[in-house]
Amino acid sequence: MATSRFCDFSRFPRLARLAQVGAAALLLAAACGARAELVMSDPIPLNPQVKAGTLPNGLTYYIQKNARPARMLELRLVVKAGSLDEDDDQQGLAHLVEHMGFNGSTHFKRSELVSFLESTGVKMGADLNANTSFERTIYILSIPTDQPDNVEKGLTVLEDWAGGMTLADADIERERAIVLEEMRVRRRSDEASNTILRGKIYRGSNLPARLPIGDEALLKRFAPEAARRFYRDWYRPELMAVVAVGDIEPAQLEKAVAAHFGHLANPPNPRAPVTTRLPRRGADDSLVSLNNKNAAHFLQLHYAPFEPKLDSVLGDLRERWLERLFARLMNERLRELQQQPNAPSTRGSIGLRSLEPRFKEYVADVGVGPAGPLA
Repeated sequence: MATSRFCDFSRFPRLARLAQVGAAALLLAAACGARAELVMSDPIPLNPQVKAGTLPNGLTYYIQKNARPARMLELRLVVKAGSLDEDDDQQGLAHLVEHMGFNGSTHFKRSELVSFLESTGVKMGADLNANTSFERTIYILSIPTDQPDNVEKGLTVLEDWAGGMTLADADIERERAIVLEEMRVRRRSDEASNTILRGKIYRGSNLPARLPIGDEALLKRFAPEAARRFYRDWYRPELMAVVAVGDIEPAQLEKAVAAHFGHLANPPNPRAPVTTRLPRRGADDSLVSLNNKNAAHFLQLHYAPFEPKLDSVLGDLRERWLERLFARLMNERLRELQQQPNAPSTRGSIGLRSLEPRFKEYVADVGVGPAGPLA
């Protein structure tokens, strides 16, 4: 096992920010207390409380001890693959494969996984969940550590998600119906207008054709082998990270991670992950969305999305904090205006919002009552 204090964070930029920001905050606070001069070009150090390393197969791990709450461990399996990596006959299958993690694997037959975890006090949704986006899939497991076997079994669950899903035809057919029903329910909510809005924001790129929920016609007819092919191609250790934070000794957990994930192998001819770029925006665009169930008016102004650089030096971190300070001051002012008599708006905000994948946008929004002016 090869370990290092400083790791290649480029494959998991958001994990890098989480690991670095704690150390940077401590460094800035210490420097201010000692009246030391900060050099904005200095790199943001890795949080000394985080034990990070990379296994020989490329899997990265981040471990931190945290005794609050006591006897609990938060586990994450992050796969750097999502709907952008789907082939034309796989639209929606990154999301479906995520569902299949709960439908049978090497160590857990169908329904055994949820039954076992519920016996330990884990609740589906709150402590056990997963989500798929354009460029990543995240599996979430919170597990009590009061029983020694729980940690071992929790890592076995992640191990099976990483490389032991069964993906049997019958199970895929059952999940097909569940995903289609999820799509139907979303259409009855505000998700339909959100899908149209995302199409506007992402226009000119391959993102609108690869929304994680997928294509209904394809989901009705895809061959089960297409789902298995996605799993073989993209669920590989060099594209994975294990995150563990909780009431446990990092050295002990580091050995367990190596034992559970060190045997995973990358395919002989790995495919390159798909990336995307958004074109520069020119003409203004507008979208009117009507919802008969809501009498209020809501107006949003979206500025052109952009790809921010990765926070790597102290100056980058300072810029992020200034952005947050600006947004907080603006929103405090908006709240003051909304509390005045005959205020023209009922709510409003401005700030920098994250988009998937890797992009951000400035958004200003305002809400008015049914009789209120929009201008």
